[in-house]
Amino acid sequence: MTVATVVLSHQSASAQSSSLNTYSPYTFYGIGDIHDEGIAVTRAMGGASIGFRNPLYVNVTNPASYSSVKSNSFLSNFDMEGQNFYAHTASAKTSFNTFNVRDIAMSFPLIKNMGVGVSVTPYSSVGYRVQSYSQDPLVHANIGQVLYAYSGSGDVTQFKVGLGYEVVKNLSLGAEVIYYHGLIERTYNALPTVITGSGSYQSISGLKSEAVNSFYGKFGVQWTPIAKSHTVLTVGATYQMGGKMGNEVENTVMQNSTLAPNLYVVDEVYTSTFSMPNVYAVGFYLHKDKYSIGADYQFADWGLRNEQDVTATRSFRNTNTVRVGGQYTPNPGDVRHALNRWTYRAGVKFSEYYIVLNDQPFNDVALTFGVGIPLRMTGLSNINLGLEMGQRGTTKAGLSKENYLKFTIGFSLFGEDYWFVKMKYD
Repeated sequence: MTVATVVLSHQSASAQSSSLNTYSPYTFYGIGDIHDEGIAVTRAMGGASIGFRNPLYVNVTNPASYSSVKSNSFLSNFDMEGQNFYAHTASAKTSFNTFNVRDIAMSFPLIKNMGVGVSVTPYSSVGYRVQSYSQDPLVHANIGQVLYAYSGSGDVTQFKVGLGYEVVKNLSLGAEVIYYHGLIERTYNALPTVITGSGSYQSISGLKSEAVNSFYGKFGVQWTPIAKSHTVLTVGATYQMGGKMGNEVENTVMQNSTLAPNLYVVDEVYTSTFSMPNVYAVGFYLHKDKYSIGADYQFADWGLRNEQDVTATRSFRNTNTVRVGGQYTPNPGDVRHALNRWTYRAGVKFSEYYIVLNDQPFNDVALTFGVGIPLRMTGLSNINLGLEMGQRGTTKAGLSKENYLKFTIGFSLFGEDYWFVKMKYD
């Protein structure tokens, strides 16, 4: 079954929803859709976050930022995201809705100039339900119709624990351990409908379960060359280690017939050869009294780490990603007009998809918008709303084009704590 057949097999449908956390035929291969990192605040600015350094927010993309947390304070973040996917080809279309909880994070000081960050964030998701009929004229002549149905679901989650330390004034280093954990299941069914010919024909079902359990490391740096009262410029960089994931895959194929129902003919367990890329990122973030702007560039060497599957016309490629965005607060200290204390955000992102299908590379482009609403006059805790409108894919080479809409609501909470204060008694 070629990639073209799979991707063309969308069924016309109205909007549907289920436990799937994404919905795209492009997740048929690889590890699925790679989620954008970052909390609702930075994702509303196109995802620009490598240089983002703010003592009121947890920045899960650069561990060096953990050193910005102030003494006697505790930061926490909780996001929820709803998504709508719409895909179409020349002959079919489908839409799908999902809702996910994501980006649970916290940060707190450990000692002077050192902070700890802990987070649970999504890394990737698999979700598809596609089908097609055999196009082979010999099959039609000798058997009849054969329906091929494929479905897949599952997620990979990142568990992170990191430290950030300001080694000298305005220069911070960070490191974190990332544990990837998840389960991806893919099913396959071949269902013959005998119209012509004679003999006995069997349906075949298959289930491939891939368990993900891997550890990697990430390192970051942030430098603030300009730190004035009204202007702060921070530049940053990160490096995330790549390597073999070592996933355990269990592959089972079952034949069904009147003579031998539910006969297991293959039961195989092996280790996947899939590899994670080395990821390099650089960025800056400029903050003024009322506005801020930032930009990131990221490179991931997927193509160097994974081999091409010639029979499936699938290959991996190195990817480049650019994220640009900013935010504006009309008057943070306005006690009369609440809307002047709100923070308005916008951004744009461009990324290359890490898998090439039918020798056709494709990209992902999105616009982002958001607003931060302070819960109190001080504005230390916020509700952050975000909207992302994007498009990816192509109708060339038998593929599909996808449009998506994502809505995020996040809670960034700032709390005072006195864990590290020595109590005095009279």
